[in-house]
Amino acid sequence: MEFDDDNVRRRVVEEDRLSSLPDELIHKILSCFDIKFVVQTCLLSSRWEYLWTSMSCLNFSSFSPLPKFAKFMTNVLSHRNHQVEVSSVNLDFHGAASQVFVKKIAKYAFSHNLQQLTVVCFPKKHHQYPSCLFSSKSLQHFTLSNHPFSYAPCLTPKTPWDFPALTTLHLSHITLCDDHTEKSVDLFSKCVNLKNLTLKRFTVMDVEVFDIITPLLSNLVLIDCRRSISINLIAPQLENLTVLDCAISYLNVPAGVSSLCYRGYDPRKLSKDRFHSLNKVSICLSMYKLYKAYEEEDAIETINMLQELHCARYLTLSVDIVECLSSFPDLVSHHPSPFSNLNCLTIDSSRRSDAYKVKMSTEVRNFLLENSPKAIFTMELPEEPPTKAMKQKEARVKRKAKLAAEIESDMKDLQGSIEQGNMIVDQKEKAKAAFDNIISISSKKSQIRSLLEKLPKRDRVELEARFSLQLEEEEALRGRLLSEIVNSEEDRCAFEKLISDYLSSYDQDVSDSKLPPGSQMPSSSSTSVSSSFHF
Repeated sequence: MEFDDDNVRRRVVEEDRLSSLPDELIHKILSCFDIKFVVQTCLLSSRWEYLWTSMSCLNFSSFSPLPKFAKFMTNVLSHRNHQVEVSSVNLDFHGAASQVFVKKIAKYAFSHNLQQLTVVCFPKKHHQYPSCLFSSKSLQHFTLSNHPFSYAPCLTPKTPWDFPALTTLHLSHITLCDDHTEKSVDLFSKCVNLKNLTLKRFTVMDVEVFDIITPLLSNLVLIDCRRSISINLIAPQLENLTVLDCAISYLNVPAGVSSLCYRGYDPRKLSKDRFHSLNKVSICLSMYKLYKAYEEEDAIETINMLQELHCARYLTLSVDIVECLSSFPDLVSHHPSPFSNLNCLTIDSSRRSDAYKVKMSTEVRNFLLENSPKAIFTMELPEEPPTKAMKQKEARVKRKAKLAAEIESDMKDLQGSIEQGNMIVDQKEKAKAAFDNIISISSKKSQIRSLLEKLPKRDRVELEARFSLQLEEEEALRGRLLSEIVNSEEDRCAFEKLISDYLSSYDQDVSDSKLPPGSQMPSSSSTSVSSSFHF
């Protein structure tokens, strides 16, 4: 069979549905890939030759050696369609942030009205980000972070960042400025449209006060501040404040905050008389220390902090707070309840595996709820883990249940054998079948008796009563079987002796070889029946 190359090529082209998509959709698909791969698509066909040059989303991920990557990036920028704006840039690289290619891409992107910038750096030594990275009239979303496994600090400029259009800023693993002369630092006052600010695992070097001055800031998240500083929030529009595991000596909060989430190791000093608009508050203090009692000073600071949050409507407190305050009932009883607007109070125990030990004192309950009697109160504590004695008891219960199940199964089999024996008598079956049936029944009786002896007396009463009824049925069946298949008293005695001898040898075999109960009788014993008796 011959192939038509032209026809095959034509079919491939006709079935290339991706190339038939509009440029905007192809660009959106390619924006998920690194620019190195995107540039390589120019080899696919003439349709793809220049598609990459009009990409508005650029993803640069450095490769070794860095000079080769810098040259590649320069070629990408120089051959790009300069009439097309750059909407977003993702830059992930190793080495110093002061490298020339970092400045080059920043200047190029900002000159093309960049709106979203993500920079992830893996530095090898101490260095500073270039100042050109912190000034743009068009940038709206900025994410700047060091790789979490890098221990070399990347320093940012100490002068205010110039982002008049910026609305969202996310900083992670960052060292903010490094100045040994100034007592305070202000970085965001020129970000006049900033609404969402997240600082995660950050360090503010050698200053006493960190000023966050942002006129439109609505959401602020501070996570893991590495140095003890005072934070001065001048943000009149701030609504949601989250502070987690930060070494903050003092926190000046604007009056309009409606949602506060705080997590730390001890009560913090909050600005006084500022929380007049609080709606939702979550306070988690990890004060519990194994083998160490709470200190009265901890309780006093906790009470003072809670009094500042008196306007809260939905309040969540960690179980450590309850435990600490409950350790000083006399101290708590001297303070009136500060909460008069509570709709819901929740005690969170998720961070303590031993929270089942915590008991809330009456004084603490009154302190929290006395002025809000209609508030919904929720305190769910984990179950106490089982002790060694409880585990042993549970094991015994399981063993008894398993043993009872085995007895039930054997008694069911025994009933089946009895019913089968009745059928043998009714149908006048051969003697061998009758003999096998008697042997089977006798074996099951022995097995059930053995299992019953292993059960405690109080657990086997009901089973023994049922077993007694089965024994009566078995005795009646044996009489019927022997009357049908044995013709004389002499044969009857011999038959009974044969059964008895077999059962004795059966019990010994099971004991020696640990075979499972109910093993079949050896063929030699069953065949000897016909030769010993004449029916």
